[in-house]
Amino acid sequence: MIKKLTYRVLASLLFVVIMLSASEASAQQLNYTLNRDFLWGFDKFYNNKEVNFQTAVKPYRYQDLKLVTDSTASFPRLLAGTKAEERDKKAKSQIEVYPLVSAQAGYDLLSPSRFTNDLAIGAHLLGFVGPKFAFNLKMMAGRQVFNSYQDSVVRETRVVPGIGMAYRDNNDTFLTRYSYQYYSGYLSYSPNKIFNIQLGQDKHFWGDGYRSLFLSDVAAPYPFLKITTNVWHLTYVNLYTIMKDATPSSFKKHQLTKYATFHYLGWNATKRINIGLFESIVWQGSDSTRHRGYDVNYLNPVMFFRPTEYSLGSSDNAFVGFSFKIKMFKNQQLYGQLLLDEFILKEVVADSGWWGNKQAFQVGLKSFDLFRIKNFNFQTEFNYVRPYTYAHGSVQQNYGHMNEPLAHPLGANFYESSTFLNYRYKRLFIEAKFMYAVYGSDSSSTDYGKNIFVSYVNRPSDYGNYTGQGLETKLITASLRAAYMLDTRMNLKIELGFADRIMQTALETKQIPYIFIGVRTDLSNLYSDY
Repeated sequence: MIKKLTYRVLASLLFVVIMLSASEASAQQLNYTLNRDFLWGFDKFYNNKEVNFQTAVKPYRYQDLKLVTDSTASFPRLLAGTKAEERDKKAKSQIEVYPLVSAQAGYDLLSPSRFTNDLAIGAHLLGFVGPKFAFNLKMMAGRQVFNSYQDSVVRETRVVPGIGMAYRDNNDTFLTRYSYQYYSGYLSYSPNKIFNIQLGQDKHFWGDGYRSLFLSDVAAPYPFLKITTNVWHLTYVNLYTIMKDATPSSFKKHQLTKYATFHYLGWNATKRINIGLFESIVWQGSDSTRHRGYDVNYLNPVMFFRPTEYSLGSSDNAFVGFSFKIKMFKNQQLYGQLLLDEFILKEVVADSGWWGNKQAFQVGLKSFDLFRIKNFNFQTEFNYVRPYTYAHGSVQQNYGHMNEPLAHPLGANFYESSTFLNYRYKRLFIEAKFMYAVYGSDSSSTDYGKNIFVSYVNRPSDYGNYTGQGLETKLITASLRAAYMLDTRMNLKIELGFADRIMQTALETKQIPYIFIGVRTDLSNLYSDY
């Protein structure tokens, strides 16, 4: 009942804003794909110091991408209602329908070797009505057999990574096959050039790196209301969401509702320097003593409206963060993030390993047109997250959705280095990736701070906590992948590649080399490198 009421309230708010607005805006209010393969060209264009644009908040809108004057920045416009725009400049509305398809096969090379496959089909409905309003809906259903590592993740979380709930096919006696369903969509409305309002269910990514320590697209889509404000050199985003805690059971009726509010303020301080401020609050919808529902206090659009509770410690899960991006030269940029879950200065100075000092940071470098080769790009990034970051005393208030993290897929208690080389020529894209991570694994009875889906109340010690504590585990992943775009309207591509995953501890070494080929529509980034 509360969930239905919340949807009605959000829908009513959007309707009121639409009715009260009357000024002009761009005809293209749809979002561009989040897939990284297609964002590199835009990153290069927006690295120009003369361009005033916030790149940290994704997905972009096509209205934003109209700034791009370099026709080679990326592939032609993907997954957007552009037929009318191309064929009939005077069209006032347009509706389009495209099929969605995924047909992939792979082979896990080492024992226990296995063939893998993914077969899914769906539909994509999208369009616009007038110059201010657009809509987008994607639905897909499929069945998949995973490689041995991914299968173990699905067994543990009961979720197909980045998609949604996993339904096991008990009729398959040889391999574990899972069925899944994917839903996402939104209404997008811009009353004027300053505001954009979106209501729907989808993913978000806040940051300039491969990973985000603020908000990433790792988890499945979730319901949201997003209000974006662009004024001068400032971008301010309010994001209100409804999420699910699936730790109690894989059955929907046992999942618990929780809510989160996110704020991000980005400022282009100079032509070369961007600064960002971030905050978020996660709270549970009910507990053993009361039904709380959506706390209307968190509808407050003002940033940092609870500084006193941050300092004293709140019953809800609160985060604050700082980000930066520096356009160092024509083709290079330095970026980073700092996130504070809890922070007591005297404990940091004492270097005592106090468990409550829960922080994370990221620093990275991008270089475009490496060695003066057009569309040959390089990226390297380092992420560091202390134990117990993102977790909470109440499991329902962890920083996750449907048993997947909202930030980094490794959770916490790790450090990680990732490096990329990629090249694009017309419709062909090639990428090599190497990642190295060290994390501390939890034991069956001891929480060393990696798993954000358990309560930190059962920690073994208040002091002497360090990153990597527990069973030290080294994770190495390397991959080479090539993709060719078949249809830019459907975002349909053929893809083949090789990936090798090595996990080492003092007790064992596990290696999973994996080859794959397939044809698929890219709905979003799907991660397996963790």
